[in-house]
Amino acid sequence: MNSVKFLLISLAFFSLNFCEAGPCIDVVIPCVKGDLEILPFCIKGIRKNVKAANRIIIISKEKLTDDAEWVPESNFPFSKEDVAMHLTTDEDSRRKLLDKGGRAGWYLQQLLKLYAPFVIDGISENVLIVDADTVFLNPVTFLGNDGLGLYDFGNEKHPPYFDHMQRLLPALKKVDPKKSGIVHHMLFQKKYLKELFEKVEARHHLPFWKAFCSQVAPQDLFFSGASEYEIYFNFMLSKKGSRMIRPLKHLNVSSIKNLEKYKKEGYHYVSCHYYLRD
Repeated sequence: MNSVKFLLISLAFFSLNFCEAGPCIDVVIPCVKGDLEILPFCIKGIRKNVKAANRIIIISKEKLTDDAEWVPESNFPFSKEDVAMHLTTDEDSRRKLLDKGGRAGWYLQQLLKLYAPFVIDGISENVLIVDADTVFLNPVTFLGNDGLGLYDFGNEKHPPYFDHMQRLLPALKKVDPKKSGIVHHMLFQKKYLKELFEKVEARHHLPFWKAFCSQVAPQDLFFSGASEYEIYFNFMLSKKGSRMIRPLKHLNVSSIKNLEKYKKEGYHYVSCHYYLRD
């Protein structure tokens, strides 16, 4: 009887963590109401084009769709108010961060992404984070045959991101001056993310999220003072043999009206940011 039970548990674990051709990828999409228009296209694009995609999970304050699993923000060990409190000790600045359109929510989104692989029950070792305003149009693979993560890159250059990154972990630097991790998605592999957390927590003697907030410079607080994608991307670039770089064709667009056109033109994905929308 025990052997049968063990076999059933083993099969359940296998089905959750392995797809037809190897390890599965669970996909996490943090979302706010402002991206509701694009979210259905984001989910559909993942289902159709992300190879080995298994679960699709939305993180949001309240449930926004029936087309994917939902994990509430309240499951995480911090709230928007907590983030504001640890970004600054100044009460006026905290209020400004928490005002409508304030940056506390922007920093919160980054931490939700970073913590998702540790907070969400039963999630894969391979977690693809996708911004809710990003739509995959053509097939994309995120794991090599050897299990190495495959990473795209951009060309963004924003010095405060790297200043914050080095305060967080001095050994962490921008590895390639021509490559940025800002591509609106990122494959997190739990073993490497855990290593990153441990290094940061050992240095600052704080939980990772508090250390992350504490190192945002006051002059950058209300702008763009940190990037979760640059932190993880450069951490992975610094680890030889742990990842592969493969460029994808991508584009920032002002509307999702022409998705079929972009698909035919060979774009792997497009992103339609709120500040660019028609």
